[in-house]
Amino acid sequence: MIDHLPKQIEAWHDFYLVVGTGAAALTGLLFVIVSLGPHVVAGQTRTGVRAFVSPIATHFTTVLIASSLMLVPELPLPFLGALLAAGGFGGLIYTAWTRVHQRWRNSELPYLDWIWFIGLPVACFALILASGVAIAMSLAIGLYGIAGTALLLIVVGIRNAWDVVLWVAQQPRPEETGKKPGRRRFGRS
Repeated sequence: MIDHLPKQIEAWHDFYLVVGTGAAALTGLLFVIVSLGPHVVAGQTRTGVRAFVSPIATHFTTVLIASSLMLVPELPLPFLGALLAAGGFGGLIYTAWTRVHQRWRNSELPYLDWIWFIGLPVACFALILASGVAIAMSLAIGLYGIAGTALLLIVVGIRNAWDVVLWVAQQPRPEETGKKPGRRRFGRS
């Protein structure tokens, strides 16, 4: 156990300030992405939007919240660790709830997309949970776990947002197809 862990957390101040600010900005940009193709997003099944668009916002806001928690002055380590661990557990539940794994099992999702939309997010949320436990136990490795996971979630979110942008750009407008929005399923061309 390390008694000077709070001082180590203070040393990460600028890192979490930059990462949290970046996550907030990327969350705002995600809303711009969705506004670029509202006819596509609005015309998709609820499950498709939940499986592919909403998790990106969740990844960015997870980083924003984790960074904010790491910046709270004099937050007791057991409480900080418990909040982070609960967030990691919640992220695992949320990832299962989006049902993107179901699309992969139905062969609707390529293996590379499985890695980015399922594998890496599950690993990140599991690392947040484990890092929260480590911080609650005053283990410095938890600080590195949260930092690494924050960066990885931002990379995953950026990559997945780019994937959604490319998909939206390839979708025909309703007036081009003569179809009403809602007939196409998200994730299928």
